[in-house]
Amino acid sequence: MRNHLLAGVAILALAPAAAMAQEAPIPDKVQAFPDNTNTIDTVIQDAPAPAAAPAPTGDAVLDRLNALEAKIARLEARNRELEEQSAATQDRVEKVEVRSARAVQPGPAPTFADVNGNFTFKPRGTLQIDFAAIRGRGPAGYDYNSGTDIRRGRFGFDGTFFRNYKYRIEAEFVKGTVNLLDAYVQYTGVKNWIFTVGQQKAPYGLEANSTDALNSFLERGMANSAFGAVGAERRVGVTAAYITDKINATFGVFGSGEAVQRNALTPDEGYGFNGRIVYEPINDSNRLVHVGASAFKAFSIGGNTLTLGDRPGFREDGGLLVSLTLPGTATFGSPETGVKNATYWGLEAAGVYGPFSVQGEYNRLHVDQYGSAPSGNFDGYYVFGSFFVTGESRTFKSGVVDRVKPFSDFNPAAGKWGAVELLARYDVLDLTDHSLSPLDRKGDTWTGAINWYLNPNLRVFVNYIRFHGQNSPLVRTPATRFGTTAKGDALATRLQVDF
Repeated sequence: MRNHLLAGVAILALAPAAAMAQEAPIPDKVQAFPDNTNTIDTVIQDAPAPAAAPAPTGDAVLDRLNALEAKIARLEARNRELEEQSAATQDRVEKVEVRSARAVQPGPAPTFADVNGNFTFKPRGTLQIDFAAIRGRGPAGYDYNSGTDIRRGRFGFDGTFFRNYKYRIEAEFVKGTVNLLDAYVQYTGVKNWIFTVGQQKAPYGLEANSTDALNSFLERGMANSAFGAVGAERRVGVTAAYITDKINATFGVFGSGEAVQRNALTPDEGYGFNGRIVYEPINDSNRLVHVGASAFKAFSIGGNTLTLGDRPGFREDGGLLVSLTLPGTATFGSPETGVKNATYWGLEAAGVYGPFSVQGEYNRLHVDQYGSAPSGNFDGYYVFGSFFVTGESRTFKSGVVDRVKPFSDFNPAAGKWGAVELLARYDVLDLTDHSLSPLDRKGDTWTGAINWYLNPNLRVFVNYIRFHGQNSPLVRTPATRFGTTAKGDALATRLQVDF
């Protein structure tokens, strides 16, 4: 009887094993994704080979238990492989999502990029539509031109290639002509350094080195514009910039701008050396302390002739508030006369505390002439203050003015009106040098302004300007040292979109 019972148990134990033997075999491994650095696939390592089947012991029950234990081990190994495959698939999905997000970053000007971030492409542009109503005061007799103007129409592209190289090319439409504005390549592969080659802004002052669309008034300070035309603005050259969170120092060597044409009267291209250094010990979201200095030395002024001057804070009328010309000749084979070189230095400062801010620059230009002709010294400055009624703060980045972002964009349906800024500025350009002329040539303006930021990329300017110029070209005949004076008022506005 005992032998019959053991035989029955053995039959019951071996029957399921025979049935299990009919099941499909478990694969030894799962195929991995290709190992290619240009894809987003992830390689799954081969699973270790399963352990060999246990040797028979002669005891049917023990052999069955050993077989079941081996089966469980194989199932656990299979489960681990499936978990690895699932994790790899999830990783691939996440990489696709991240890289798709990098490929096109939405915004007013979307940024396009390859999946690895080595190449980017972004359009950029500025459109400024102006209107000014100008009224003269006094008997000067100048007929001011009130009306409309497309102050700037710019369009171009920024981009990156092979991650460490950047480029910009941008054209500008002004007064019916199109010029190449920026055309340069940068290398950023050295920590804290940027090297730039091509036509670019020469290091020179706070307003001049800030993007025109981000400055606070319709036009820069008069001395900033007048002196920058001598040896700064955009020129073809090479610069090296050292940038940290507190220091921004840029130095460069430059020729003339791309649009300069040379002929027999201007045989040599102008060239010069420029530098600017900025220190910002505090630069938080609503606090700033900014100080800086800049300088340049310019040689081979075109035709050895130099004209200094600027308009009083608007461009609808082309008349200069103050102006001075130093004539010269540069004919081949003849002695040179006129301007030999020019030396500039300037100081800048700005402060922000919550919605309040102040900013100012001082500019000084020294001009040497050939032979016994006297040298000239000229200067100018501006200072302004601003206050955000809606509580925002002006911001700075990399040593220049950055974009204002309203707390709430303009949306009347939701009761949101953007940001509003109130400003006041005093601006002076003094071209008086009695060693060159007995005439006083000093211009100044007072400007009250409102800036309405509908969103970060759309702004409305309103500037009320009261101007005054001694012996100004806006007067018919400035014939005496303390002669006639130009006076006037302008209400100037601008609608601007930039991206």
